[in-house]
Amino acid sequence: MPMHQARVEVDLGAIRRNALALQAIVGPAARLCPVVKANAYGHGLAPVALALQDLPGVWGLAVARGEEALALREAGLAGPLLVLGPPPEEGAAELARAQITVGIGSADDLQALTSQLAATGLALDAHLKVNTGMCRMGVEVEEVGGLAAQMQTGPVRLTGVYSHLATAEAADLAFAREQLGNFHRALEGLSTAGLLRHLANSAGLVRLPEARLDLVRPGAILYGLNPGMPPAEMPALEPALRVVSRVAEVKTLPPGCTVGYGRRHRTERRSAIALVPVGYGDGYSRALGGVGDVLVGGRRARVVGAVNMDSITVDVTDLPRVRPGDEVVLIGSQGAERVSVEELAERAGTISHEIPTRLGPRLPRLYHGGEA
Repeated sequence: MPMHQARVEVDLGAIRRNALALQAIVGPAARLCPVVKANAYGHGLAPVALALQDLPGVWGLAVARGEEALALREAGLAGPLLVLGPPPEEGAAELARAQITVGIGSADDLQALTSQLAATGLALDAHLKVNTGMCRMGVEVEEVGGLAAQMQTGPVRLTGVYSHLATAEAADLAFAREQLGNFHRALEGLSTAGLLRHLANSAGLVRLPEARLDLVRPGAILYGLNPGMPPAEMPALEPALRVVSRVAEVKTLPPGCTVGYGRRHRTERRSAIALVPVGYGDGYSRALGGVGDVLVGGRRARVVGAVNMDSITVDVTDLPRVRPGDEVVLIGSQGAERVSVEELAERAGTISHEIPTRLGPRLPRLYHGGEA
């Protein structure tokens, strides 16, 4: 680990195999539009995108922001790219030149893009987002026909219609089915020939077969993460990420010593406390202080005291002698043991998506296994 105190290991082969497994679940009627926003959920935007682009059944890739799409073009990605989030206040011409498709969620969005493109002679493809019940970005169901009619002329061309499910991971799918019904209402009266329709997210594509339209948008599940659905319904996919550091120092402390900021941990016996150079500055959640586990020598050890910006302290008293330089796994497997993203999310009081997405740029990404 020269010059780096820790690293993120990403198995691109696992991500590719997960995509193929999801395509098998969906069947031939719908194509995948893998979501690689937020640095591919912390796994690395360009390497993940390039690993996915040539897979059978992949239509194209989705991101949240225009700059993510442009970065992928610069990295050599040639296939379709869809920006799911609100269109930028400027830069429509650059997106049009790069043949990037944008999401539109209001008449104001359409007007702003039209104005930006008016004098350029350029055309920009767009998917119209419908508010089917999430009440975030999106045109109201009753407004879809009128806005679609406006897009029949002008530089912004309607090529798709989409929405997003709010509760696809919940035990009760009633609201998700209500959203699907609203989406079909929005499509009534539209000539959908040639339009790409998409609604299903990670949980939706697994649990709501009727929501598998022209495209499905796997996000967290693509990386082997459970998006929050009942565990028994989670497909057998491969986690693709491992976070590894090392023991920097080991202190032997007598009973009654306090460790770290706020003196949050007090030793109750003679204790071996290991310093590991990863902290919240690297994206390791402060909420894991006192509740998170790491792996050393294939065994679990508890994070004790406060999580610092640059380090954590780990109680290794019950482990065979731990020495500086020993490998520490913060996420992933070591021997027969595993610390999963889902486990850390539960202990930190958050969702699985957040744990890898927070992993910062101080942690280099190392890639392997590009073949499915």
